[in-house]
Amino acid sequence: MAQSVTTELTKNLMADSLKKLMAQKPLNKISVREIVEGCGVNRQTFYYHFQDIYDLLQWIINQEIVSVLGNTENFLTWQEAGIYLLKYLKKNSTIVLCALNSMGRTAIKQLLFDDVLKVATQIITQIASDIDVDEKSFNHVVHYYAVAFGALLEDWLSNGMNNSPEELIDILDTITSGTARTALERFAAKSKPV
Repeated sequence: MAQSVTTELTKNLMADSLKKLMAQKPLNKISVREIVEGCGVNRQTFYYHFQDIYDLLQWIINQEIVSVLGNTENFLTWQEAGIYLLKYLKKNSTIVLCALNSMGRTAIKQLLFDDVLKVATQIITQIASDIDVDEKSFNHVVHYYAVAFGALLEDWLSNGMNNSPEELIDILDTITSGTARTALERFAAKSKPV
């Protein structure tokens, strides 16, 4: 137990150090040496816990977003989960934009795709609650909306996050509620025997 507490504390110290550095300069200009000097651990400790800086960044995302979104009992609706994700991204915009600009859009999409997929799954699950649709068709619709939400999220981040998280979720809700339901109903109709 004490070992795992120490491990978590050490990882959190390195995460905080990386976040401070990301507020000052691009991710690709940050060295492991700077991270460990910023938190008082040695280089060997860093490599004991993480393969590289990107692995540490992924751990931060997993700790701060994925772990909360993964526990769906924390949210009554998918809108709450989406607003939580957007508020986190906005609150940490300096770090998120640093990662976006340093790693490129493709890498950020890969880092956030699991989070977006969870929100999309919640959306489609709520919409499909009374529709008898097979799992494959359900997954097609989820994937479509995860990609669309990911693109909307990327655009929102890249263009200054002008809409509030609530406004962006309202836009997404307005678009998906009707179109996703129609898509699910069409898939269900296709699978019924004639």
